[in-house]
Amino acid sequence: MKVVNIWNADVYRDGGSYGFCFDSDDGHWYEFFIKTKAFEKVKTNNDYYPPVIYFEGCNSKKVVEELSWDEAKEYVAPLSFGSDRFRELVRIVNNEGKLT
Repeated sequence: MKVVNIWNADVYRDGGSYGFCFDSDDGHWYEFFIKTKAFEKVKTNNDYYPPVIYFEGCNSKKVVEELSWDEAKEYVAPLSFGSDRFRELVRIVNNEGKLT
């Protein structure tokens, strides 16, 4: 699915998950979502799970696609949106799930 219009990007109050919502060329809207690992008992090398694209948002629980970090980098590379949260999300993707 091709991103036609990004209309929201934010960090969530669940402890730091990020997402952006967008309209697609298929006439539906989706959410690109990266879930935080902030509350995991076992610490790993990264702070986030690999990205997931949800149909009509993460609350729908309708997963459309699970992306590897490399696929996610390619997905967000051509995109731009005038939001600090979007830029933070892209930085996390480019760092393969690490905050720094």
